[in-house]
Amino acid sequence: MTMLGPLSRMLLRAYRPGRMSALDRLLPAQWVAPAGQVEVSASLVGDLLRHACMAVPFYREFAREQGLDPSRLTPADLPRFPLVDKRILQDRPDRFLDSGAPPEDLVPNFTGGSSGVPFRFFSDRRALEERKANDMRGRTWTGWKPGDKQAVLWAHPRDNRESRSLRGRVLATYVHRTRTLNAYDMDAATIEAFHRELKAYRPAMMLGFSSSLAFLAEYLTRHGLDLPAPRGIIASAETLTPEHRAAIEACFGCKVLNRYGSREFGVMAQQCEQVGGLHVFTDQVHLEILRPDGAPCAPGERGEIVVTDLLNRAMPFIRYRTGDVAVPGEGACPCGRGFPLLASVEGRTSELLVGRNGKFYSCLGPRFFGHDIEGIGQMQVLQESLDLVVLKIVRGPEWTDENVGKLTGRLADLLGGVAVEFVYVDAIPPAPSGKFPFTISKVSPFGGR
Repeated sequence: MTMLGPLSRMLLRAYRPGRMSALDRLLPAQWVAPAGQVEVSASLVGDLLRHACMAVPFYREFAREQGLDPSRLTPADLPRFPLVDKRILQDRPDRFLDSGAPPEDLVPNFTGGSSGVPFRFFSDRRALEERKANDMRGRTWTGWKPGDKQAVLWAHPRDNRESRSLRGRVLATYVHRTRTLNAYDMDAATIEAFHRELKAYRPAMMLGFSSSLAFLAEYLTRHGLDLPAPRGIIASAETLTPEHRAAIEACFGCKVLNRYGSREFGVMAQQCEQVGGLHVFTDQVHLEILRPDGAPCAPGERGEIVVTDLLNRAMPFIRYRTGDVAVPGEGACPCGRGFPLLASVEGRTSELLVGRNGKFYSCLGPRFFGHDIEGIGQMQVLQESLDLVVLKIVRGPEWTDENVGKLTGRLADLLGGVAVEFVYVDAIPPAPSGKFPFTISKVSPFGGR
C-alpha cells in the first residue's frame, strides 16, 4: 500500500493550513438542517452588505443616495441593491475595491467567459482558501478524499500552463496528487496518450469539462479502450447534456455529478451522490434566479442566475448577473444535506434559442436534432436574429443533401418561420475559454433588463 496518500494529507495541512481548517469546518456544516443553512446564509449576507457600504466606494455612494445607514443593513435590504454585470465592473474596477484592503491581500484573477474578452478582478486570500476548501468538499461527494489520486481534464490555457511548471508538477505529485490532462486540443494521438496515462495512474476521481469528458468517453468506447473505473466523476464548466452524461457513465462505469461554478465565485452548486438537483452552497454564495423582468422565478421556471458572493471582501460581487440560466428546485434531497436545490443549470442566456413566439429553448443538442441524421461530424447553431439561423457543420462521409431539409424543418417547427443558412467548415474550434458552445444566440430574452 502506498504511503503517498497519508504523506499528501500531511503536506496539505502544512502547505495550506487555512484551506484544510476551512475544510474541517465545511464538511460537517453541509449536514446542518435547512433552517440552519438559511440562518447562516442570512448572517453572511448582512455582514457583506454592511462591509460593502462602509468600505467600497461604489456601495458607499449607493447607500448615501438611497439614505441607507450602512451599520443597520440586513438581508432584507439585498433586493434594493442594483444588479451589476461584467461590463460595469470592467468600466469602473477601482470603484468596486475595498479602499482599505492591504495591497498584498489583493489577488488578481482573469476570466474570459464565453466571449473570451478578459475580465480582471480581485479576491482576498481568505476567500480563495475558503473556495478551494469548498471545491474539495464537493469532490468528496464522489467518494474521493484528500490524499487520493485525481485526474483533471481541463481546457483553460492559464490553468494548464500553471500545472506544467516545475512548481506545479511538484505540488501536483506530492501535495494535491493531481494529474492534469490538457483538453484544449484533443485528437486521436492525444486521447490515446490520455488513455495510457489514466490506465497507469488509476485516479480515484476525475473532473473535467463536460464536452471534453464526453469526447474522451466516446472515443475510448468506439475503439474498445477500457480503464479502471474511478469512484466518481464531476462534470464542470459547461452544460452537461443527457447524451454526454450517458456516454461518460457508460465508458467509465461510475456516476457523473454535475457541477456549476465560475472563476469569479468558485463552485456554487453541485449534485451529490443521489444525482438529483444541484445543492447550492449557501455558505459560499447567495443565488437569485430571476425572470427577464427581474422578478424571482418560481420552482420549475427558467431564469438568470444572479450571484452575491458571501466570501470576497476585497472586491464584493453583489447581485452580479452571470448570464447563466437555471431552474430553481424545491424540497429536500434524500441525502440529508441541508442546502437548497437547483433543479438544473441550463447554460448561458447567450445559448438560448428564442422562438418567434417569445419562448426560449436551452440544451438542445442531439436531443433535438436526433441521432437519425447521419454525417454530422460537428455542428454549431448561430441565431443571428428571429428570422435567421446559421448552421455551421463539419460534414462526415455519410452526409447527404436530405439532411438540409430535415434540419431546416426541425428548426422551423421549433422557432417558427426562420431562414436557415448552412455553412460547411473543416472544423469548429473552441472559444478562447476552451469551451464548445453548441448554440450561440444574439437574441436574448434577458438583454433588456
